[in-house]
Amino acid sequence: MQKTYERWFQRFKIGDFDVADKEHGKPLKKYEDVELQALLDEDDSQTQKQLAEQLSNFSQQAVSNRLREMGKIQKVSRWVPHELNERQMERRKNTCEILLERYRRNSFLHRIVTGDEKWIFFQNPKHKKSWVHPGAPSTSTARPNRGRKTMLCVWWDQKGVVYYELLKPGETINTKRYQQQLIDFNRSLFKKRSEHQKRQYKVIFLHDNAPSHTAKPVRDTLEALSWEVLPHTAYSPDLAPSDYHLFASMGRALTEQRFGSYEDVKKWLDEWFATKGEDFYWRGIQIAERWEKYVTSNGAYFE
Repeated sequence: MQKTYERWFQRFKIGDFDVADKEHGKPLKKYEDVELQALLDEDDSQTQKQLAEQLSNFSQQAVSNRLREMGKIQKVSRWVPHELNERQMERRKNTCEILLERYRRNSFLHRIVTGDEKWIFFQNPKHKKSWVHPGAPSTSTARPNRGRKTMLCVWWDQKGVVYYELLKPGETINTKRYQQQLIDFNRSLFKKRSEHQKRQYKVIFLHDNAPSHTAKPVRDTLEALSWEVLPHTAYSPDLAPSDYHLFASMGRALTEQRFGSYEDVKKWLDEWFATKGEDFYWRGIQIAERWEKYVTSNGAYFE
């Protein structure tokens, strides 16, 4: 009886006043959505398996159920709303209209430099999938714990990778670190792309809305660098070249790769970047066609 009281007390503390017994294996309750959303806010590219490992006493299937109840789907390996609301769709459409109109007047894609972060796991087993009826939970084989990981931070343009950092395992990005990375990237950019020193080649920078990217100190740094920041709407990994092009291709190449050390990961990245010709990077920056599709679809996802 004492354990029952203790269990009830813990529920009362977090706002759950339902004293009925909870059945094992049921989906996470609404108050636990807050914790799940916090994990997604921290890294929205995590798999269901990784999310389940951070939520005590809940299976991957329970997390899958809650994500579905929350209206989440994976789009370009990011968790985004299953259905964008009218305001979100309108913002995406309006942003694409503005960018498309500007592009048609005078192409500026050659001035775009872009970047993002991606977790690289030391173990990358092949993920087996299964076909299910629409709306039914996935019966895919649970992905094993891949253990150690390291964060790749990379910046590139239509000619290739300009600068990248591979953080040590356990390290991640914060505002101060991102500021310094931008300064280091700018130094590398001027060495490798001297044309950006000319006024007509002023840098147009495209990155997403991660908290470390939009903090005021970072905005101040970008202003000091005299870079123009290209508009990017929320929930739009399908409009971020790093997500839909660079990381998508890298993710396929990483399948079944196993690394014994941090140095092995870095060596693999150096070799993989080198195998990609200029045409690969050029295709990734040709984003105008996507803007046109989103205008036509009124801002809805089309892939």
